[in-house]
Amino acid sequence: MTAQTTPSEKPLGSCSKVPLLPSHYLTITVIMGLMGAFYWAIRGTGGYGGGQGALLAGLGWGTLWYLFSCLDGTSRQRPYGSARMIAAITFGVGIGGMTGYGVYIAWLQGKFYLNYPDGVRDVAAWTGYAMLFFCGLHWGGIAGAFIAWALAGPVSRKTWILRIASGVAGALLAVLFVSRLPQLFLPFHAEGLYLDPANETCIRAAGSMENVFSHVGLFLGFLVCEAARGNRRGAVLMLFVALGFALPFAVGGYWHTLRGASLKLDWWKNWEMSIGLGGGLTFGGVFWAVHREPAPARKDDGVPLAVRILLGLALYVTVRGAIKGVLAHEEVDSKAFMNSLDATVLMLGALGFFLHRAAGKYRVGFLSQLPAGALLAGLGVICLCGYAVTLPGGPSTGRSFLLAVYTGDVLAGGLIMLGVLHGGRGASPSAPDPR
Repeated sequence: MTAQTTPSEKPLGSCSKVPLLPSHYLTITVIMGLMGAFYWAIRGTGGYGGGQGALLAGLGWGTLWYLFSCLDGTSRQRPYGSARMIAAITFGVGIGGMTGYGVYIAWLQGKFYLNYPDGVRDVAAWTGYAMLFFCGLHWGGIAGAFIAWALAGPVSRKTWILRIASGVAGALLAVLFVSRLPQLFLPFHAEGLYLDPANETCIRAAGSMENVFSHVGLFLGFLVCEAARGNRRGAVLMLFVALGFALPFAVGGYWHTLRGASLKLDWWKNWEMSIGLGGGLTFGGVFWAVHREPAPARKDDGVPLAVRILLGLALYVTVRGAIKGVLAHEEVDSKAFMNSLDATVLMLGALGFFLHRAAGKYRVGFLSQLPAGALLAGLGVICLCGYAVTLPGGPSTGRSFLLAVYTGDVLAGGLIMLGVLHGGRGASPSAPDPR
């Protein structure tokens, strides 16, 4: 007689056909928010910043999504449970890191600098809030577009050309618009301040504005394309994720107005944690929405090689940022070391790729799935990297507060996550006794 495996003996993360209740979805959304606050705060820490730090946050959210997608036992056969979703979230969030917004923080405080810290003028605070809104709009919007594409499943080459062309056209039109009417977005533009090379902060603001709106236009082009194709569900999802980042970006900017307060906290980090919390809750809401909808089943094609390579790259960038941040804190010139590390990893990666291809006919299933243990280990690496770049430094009220919040987020989010995953190992209450 063939031995049967009881539900309790299934490995963590195996498909167990446990129906997800509203309480499960709510718990998953809370986890996404708590962990997102940590991810986004680390995103702007020394060693990270820009696209590299955004990849860290996206990889964390994408990994959580994929882990939770296995709980109901059918998601791996549906678009929202595909490993492509990890890549969509990781690189959708990562692209947003290509824009800068630091120059607008002073505007929130009613200060406009010609050449920081000199030449300060009074400016309306709403200008800063408005620019942060647009930053968050494209950051979440492009991530939402990638998610919508992953959910839509395979499409024709013609559709891909249309999507990309629409995004490029939107970006070009947006840059053309702001370059023709810069006075709508840049304070005191009519005075010619932006033409004086001595006003470096003004020039930086102008360049940042064009960069931000090129990404906004890219998102709007993607949005219009999906709406025109009749993909209403995808267009709504894109807009929801865009606003889910835009609002905490803008509203959370209020923290910057407290930088002169007697309580010496890292108000910038408070702002970043607000963005991560709002963005995480948004992803949790999307997870809730798409997993509750019926979707046509499809063949589980495992994890495509391209997706595995991209995820490996994102994880390496995460670890690399932590190493760079620690070396920078120790005031070590890391350029030569980092170049050597990059070269070594590139060679090892190429060697692994060729060995994998050579052994493919003998090991067809090798890494064709992403085991839950490996995903949990990846989340652990992200958390360790976050602490590695945060712990160095002298004691202060601000650092103590920050570390306490980080630890609370990680412990609470991690323990709740393990509880949800462990609960997913059992069988459905309505399932027949396997004996």
